[in-house]
Amino acid sequence: MAEPNEESASVRDHLANERTQLAWLRTGAAVMVVGLALARFADGGGVDAASLTAGGVLIAAGAGVAAYGLRRYRRIGVELRHGLSPTAASTRGPTLASAAVLLAVVVAAVVLVTTG
Repeated sequence: MAEPNEESASVRDHLANERTQLAWLRTGAAVMVVGLALARFADGGGVDAASLTAGGVLIAAGAGVAAYGLRRYRRIGVELRHGLSPTAASTRGPTLASAAVLLAVVVAAVVLVTTG
């Protein structure tokens, strides 16, 4: 079997970066969809301030996750084009994004429980 050349490794890296960005986008979209459903159906089909607030928090968190994924995709793409190794990058960004989504879920739940 032939040894992979540098160009094929670069292509694999770019494709992996794209798959990761799409995963961030799917996650953000899923959080936004849950927020929309919560805003509409949390009160048994009615819409009140609590369900709109809880849904809005999740929609904002999902949009933030999608925006972070796009920012990360672009930054790593630049690093790859310049021959840098983004695999050694800090995990702080993904950790903070995950914590933000978790916090948004907790805030939405607290809003619904305390006003319901």
